Amino acid sequence: MPKFPPNVVSESIPGLERVHQGKVRDTYVLPGHPDKLLVVATDRLSIFDFVLPALVPQKGEILTAMNYFWRQMIEPQLNHDLLAGGAEVNEYLPPELRENTNLLQRAAVIRKLNMCDCEAIVRGYLTGSSLKPYSATKQVCGHKLPPGILDGDDLPFPIFTPTTKAKEGHDEHITADSVAEKYGARVERFSLQLYQAAQAYASKKGIILADTKFEWGQDPKTGEFVLADEVLTPDSSRFWEMTAWKKRGIYSSPPSYDKQFVREWGKKFDINKQDPCKPEDVEFVHDLKVPDDIVRRTTQLYRYIFWRLTGQKLESFQNEVMDLDVKPPKVKIEIVIGSKSDLGQMEEGLAVLRRVQSEGETEVYWNVISCHRNLNELARYAHNLPEDVIVIAGAGMAAALPGILKTMLVDEGKSHIPVLGVGFDGKSEEDNLAARLSIERVPGQPVLFDPNGKAYLGRSGFTSACWSALRDEFLPVDPPESKPALLHQPLIPEPESR
Repeated sequence: MPKFPPNVVSESIPGLERVHQGKVRDTYVLPGHPDKLLVVATDRLSIFDFVLPALVPQKGEILTAMNYFWRQMIEPQLNHDLLAGGAEVNEYLPPELRENTNLLQRAAVIRKLNMCDCEAIVRGYLTGSSLKPYSATKQVCGHKLPPGILDGDDLPFPIFTPTTKAKEGHDEHITADSVAEKYGARVERFSLQLYQAAQAYASKKGIILADTKFEWGQDPKTGEFVLADEVLTPDSSRFWEMTAWKKRGIYSSPPSYDKQFVREWGKKFDINKQDPCKPEDVEFVHDLKVPDDIVRRTTQLYRYIFWRLTGQKLESFQNEVMDLDVKPPKVKIEIVIGSKSDLGQMEEGLAVLRRVQSEGETEVYWNVISCHRNLNELARYAHNLPEDVIVIAGAGMAAALPGILKTMLVDEGKSHIPVLGVGFDGKSEEDNLAARLSIERVPGQPVLFDPNGKAYLGRSGFTSACWSALRDEFLPVDPPESKPALLHQPLIPEPESR
């Protein structure tokens, strides 16, 4: 049974008996349905088998919606435990709990199973906990692998690397053969098939599914193996950007769109070296302060990978697919240009924004601030900019405005605010090239580009940026590492002392 910090303990649902409280999910008995359970995903956050003292807004909603999405994809191929999600859950609830949108966004009805006592992990890439055994023996969970594989490299074939399912403490690696001895070959075979199908789908979206965890159970009446628990979520999987993987450095894996971001933060405090069975270690972790930026960036990452894989924002999916009445958050857009002369190239995009704003779905303001002639005003603007906006920044010729504004936002601790860079057409091709390079060649690429990886350019580019601000999710940008300045250096070095 996991131990919870006081600030993340959730109250049980009135009128329902809670029979299990996991690190993230709570399980309830459904009156009148003895062979079914209600599972509710919370916003709790766990790493290294510890529940952290923080709640991540919308995390439970995202996990529930992503589970719903994948189960629909999986259904023709494999049996799974999901019986109802979204509005369908109403028919299993007591009358007083029906039409509770907050509950329905996080709830699923599943069938009871006899759960297998192992975590069914599949890896297509070498990283994470598989690195240590591979380095020592060139084997992972009994699979012999060729030498020379580095962190982040793809494996010659996907491998099944199961672990124990510890009620307390850390899970331990076990061999695939030991699982086969107990359950036959089906757990491994089904897991590999499901991983390969999901990886093929993700690759079409430009995403690599590096590894994932499945859980399986058996129907108590028929004995058939059934897919259970969460499926292919950022809590249970490792997702990489395909282009980032191709550009990664040696001995390193690319950034993940999942819980790995939080794990890396936790390693700074040696949470990975603590023992969840020791009260003093539990107290140490529960006394930590999870920074607001870590919480906010986790929500951004989870929303982003959901959007990339499903093609829809969370609220759109909840409304259109899960049949829930969810009001999308209002999109707040700030437009910043360097000169009023650029307004002529913005007419079509502004018309789009006016139409959407008239429907009450967005709030738009525009600003004219020259980064060359009014730098102090731009700095004040960055300082006062609200946390929950999307910025479209555009300029012509040497279009430094987007990059300078993003740098100021990073300096203000607002690196999570996306800045879409637009280069407006000039009087010559040289002007246009200068605008494009001034946006695209900023070190670290903190300014966001179009879907082709280029700066938004001209009239059509500004219109595309407006649509992107309305429809897309955006990744948080890591603040660049500071680079020491050298000041007042002598022209001729002084002689070394003898």
